[in-house]
Amino acid sequence: MNRSQLAAAVAERTGAGPTEARKQVDAVLDSITTAVASGERVSLLGFGTFDSATRAARTARNPRTGATIAVPAAVVPRFRVGAAFRARVADGSTVPVVTGTADAEPAPRQGADPSSKKAKKAKKAKAAKDAAPTKKSGKKSGKKSGKKSGKKAAVTSGKKSSTKRTSK
Repeated sequence: MNRSQLAAAVAERTGAGPTEARKQVDAVLDSITTAVASGERVSLLGFGTFDSATRAARTARNPRTGATIAVPAAVVPRFRVGAAFRARVADGSTVPVVTGTADAEPAPRQGADPSSKKAKKAKKAKAAKDAAPTKKSGKKSGKKSGKKSGKKAAVTSGKKSSTKRTSK
């Protein structure tokens, strides 16, 4: 989805005209850009946080020529995804959730649907964990060592060990 498609989607969902929706999308994006450029943090609950980060100066290598290049320090924009956004993408839900309206349904709780991908994945991981072999205690078995027959072999049972002659 590009900027014009986003504006068209906003126009469709809000009932505004395409020109008005384009102005609204542009205003929101410009406000976020201006705030982050001035060093502010823009936090949209459930969606994510826009802020800036400082990168230290470093040396890099040109992969084509192998030459060393000095990269100066820079301030770069950063976006961290919110929990609701992350959960919605992981769930694969495409049902639109409109916030701020009285008739909108609340977003489903994470893990509430037992048929969701996340629930299935958790169930599969639990089954794999339960099926994994368990570690045995540190006691030695009472089996004979794999030596050739006719020679003495050490047999251990618990803490005591004894030697027995094996038969052919």
